[in-house]
Amino acid sequence: MLTSFLYLIIGVVFLFFGADWLVKSAVFFANRLKISSLVIGLTVVAFGTSLPELIISLKAVLTDASHIAIGNIVGSNIANVGLVLGLASLIFPITIHFNRIKHDLYIYLFVCIVFIIFLYDGTISRIEGITLFIGLILYTWSCIKYRREQDVESVTPIGGTGRALILFILGMIGLYIGADVFIKGAVELAKIIGVSEVVIGMSVVALGTSLPELSTSVVASFHKEHGISVGNIIGSNLFNILSVIGIVSIVKPIVSPPEIMTFEIPIMIAFGLVLIPLSRVKQPFSRIYSFLLVAAYFIFIYGLFFR
Repeated sequence: MLTSFLYLIIGVVFLFFGADWLVKSAVFFANRLKISSLVIGLTVVAFGTSLPELIISLKAVLTDASHIAIGNIVGSNIANVGLVLGLASLIFPITIHFNRIKHDLYIYLFVCIVFIIFLYDGTISRIEGITLFIGLILYTWSCIKYRREQDVESVTPIGGTGRALILFILGMIGLYIGADVFIKGAVELAKIIGVSEVVIGMSVVALGTSLPELSTSVVASFHKEHGISVGNIIGSNLFNILSVIGIVSIVKPIVSPPEIMTFEIPIMIAFGLVLIPLSRVKQPFSRIYSFLLVAAYFIFIYGLFFR
């Protein structure tokens, strides 16, 4: 078991730095091509924050562990609201502006419904994957066309072209090695403790791929930076379904266990819906609500292992 955890830790480190370097280098080249910051934020940076989920899920389906892939995405979407938002707002209360998030939130809930319909037969086919990816293109296009307000994660400048190229190559290598090692550790851990791959995907793997967002949000809260946005969390969840599930199922159809339709999927929807009443209470919302979010997340994890 110690070896499995070591694989997971090494995998997370490679995934974290690989995604970070790849995004920074991609932003550098996008700036050189005179692409607007809005477009960069909605494409390069937003897609970059989903890179760990994408690479892990791709590796999972290509090694016949597609249950880890579907568990990773559903678990990450739950962790983004329950753990990331909950912990960040526990440190420093966050204000949710309903008028700013309502469009993206409604789109996210609609995408969740489409996702459920696609999952109903137990498989996300290539056609369904293409449909999801087209949805991503339309969503990104609408954000750019109507210039909806987006809080985009800032990316530190990295210097010249040579350094950017080196970081790009190292980022790709880091993501590949990280995904390979992480999946190996996750599959071994599932076998050792006797739980299904989907449970490991929704707990250990989802937490691992959400660590970059979690660490960034917690550090920002310590510095009382108000840039932590619920809109970013919704956007990340949208990208997880539209881009990650879309791309992965185009490469190879994803097989999903039917039991997630009665527990995990409803929980994912509930964590999305809870943002509506949370945005209607007195702002910034109380740490009591933050504590309840985190508690609900850990109750969900407990339910995964002991139901």
